[in-house]
Amino acid sequence: MKMTDLIVGGVLVLGIGLLIAAIWQYTKTKTLLHTGTRTEATVMENVLVESQSDHGTSMMYQPIMEYVVNGVRQKYAATVRSNPPSYAIGEKVAIIYAEDNPQDVRIVSYWGLHLASIILLAFAMPMLTICGGYFLFKAGLI
Repeated sequence: MKMTDLIVGGVLVLGIGLLIAAIWQYTKTKTLLHTGTRTEATVMENVLVESQSDHGTSMMYQPIMEYVVNGVRQKYAATVRSNPPSYAIGEKVAIIYAEDNPQDVRIVSYWGLHLASIILLAFAMPMLTICGGYFLFKAGLI
């Protein structure tokens, strides 16, 4: 077996793994949507967070939200960061949390629910297309 076949085969296996992870993440999101509890959170503050990249340092705002579960106030630091802030202080945001784990929270929006699946698919699909095409061509099927 040639070295090229090994490398392309490894990338194909990685692509399959990422596809499985994307499907798992999507399934987890669908389960949360069917079994989770929807409520509203209130943005309490926008924390300024320093972010490092190859292009230098940038300042991003991370919303800190508060919501109530069975009379107990919970805090949620959203994973979304932006500049300017995505949410105004005092703004109500639709969220969903798992009944058995009120800390498993997601913002009810397209990106808030499906970002992980989309990122995993964005990496998996080119790997599957290119590497799968390579082996299909090599086998004389295309």
